[in-house]
Amino acid sequence: MKVYLLRHGQDTLDKRGGWSNEPLTSTGVEQIEKAAYLLESIKFDAVISSDLLRTVETTAILRSLLNLNNISYCRQLREVNNGLLAGMDNKVAEKRFPNLYWNTLKWDEQYPEGESPKEFYERIQQCWNRIIKENDDKTTILIVAHSGVFEVIQHLIYRTDYSNKEQSYKIKTGEFVVIESEQI
Repeated sequence: MKVYLLRHGQDTLDKRGGWSNEPLTSTGVEQIEKAAYLLESIKFDAVISSDLLRTVETTAILRSLLNLNNISYCRQLREVNNGLLAGMDNKVAEKRFPNLYWNTLKWDEQYPEGESPKEFYERIQQCWNRIIKENDDKTTILIVAHSGVFEVIQHLIYRTDYSNKEQSYKIKTGEFVVIESEQI
């Protein structure tokens, strides 16, 4: 099995992400068109996408350029639930919640009306295990999701300790990594 982890294209930069429903920017659309070019020779047996707008738009572009089928949307693949900060203008967020960022949260501390790093990790772990189990007969899978989601998945794959304090596996918007079966 090969699993392609593709991060959505760039969305609005002046707002907090997380569970925001911001659309792709023109740069984000271009990024996904370039990614599609790199993926055009690959036949995906399954495509699983987060259901947030930026990933849904990313998947729609890929669907049209790559003639994708077998697409499903998974709420569990959403980025961290940043609660009240989702989609909030960065300047407003800094005034209302000074110095509140993902890497400043304690392991079991939740975003206001959101989730904690522990809850996020456990959600992604359960989702990843389910995806692998339900698709064990597939050869090639594409997952379209978010940086934080792929951070957790790669920690699970490589059996390394996960922390919200620093990022170990960076995937830029519109880019992807490939995970080979012996790693899964």
